Amino acid sequence: MKNQRFLSRFSLWILSALVIVSSSSCKKNVLEKTVYDNVIYQVDTVNLYSSNADKTKQKSAEQFISILFSNLTTETIPSDDLNNIAEVSYSFGDNGLMNTMLLENFLGNPGIDIPTDDEMRDNIEQFVVDTYLKFYLRQPDEYEKYYFINLISQDASITPEMVYASFAQSNEYLFY
Repeated sequence: MKNQRFLSRFSLWILSALVIVSSSSCKKNVLEKTVYDNVIYQVDTVNLYSSNADKTKQKSAEQFISILFSNLTTETIPSDDLNNIAEVSYSFGDNGLMNTMLLENFLGNPGIDIPTDDEMRDNIEQFVVDTYLKFYLRQPDEYEKYYFINLISQDASITPEMVYASFAQSNEYLFY
């Protein structure tokens, strides 16, 4: 009888253990799945220059040629042309004269993206702001805007090509 009680207790204990083990192992593990539909990447915003004092590094010949070509045509210059022009530029000696010659050459080519005189004079203020953004990568301050609006509106002989040439030959344009 002792043996029977022992076996029944032992059986009860084994059965209890099996119930506990089976109940814990039969639980369904639920994985939480999170779906991101509006992912925001930590990309830093790029600010425009606030003034020309922020520009401290001079452009290399390749940078000047490439940026000038892009500003005037809204296309990139072919790499072979860029290398050939840069090589001539480095061997020339007088960077200012070379830059002026390049500018005149680029302005004489068809396919340059310059507003017409009528487009410039229809909205001089917008033309000035757009030109500052295109060449200097910054907004003009109020005095700069006032000066150019006055200059263009009072002198009918000023063309968009002249304005672009003056911006491209300025000291501020040579730096970034």
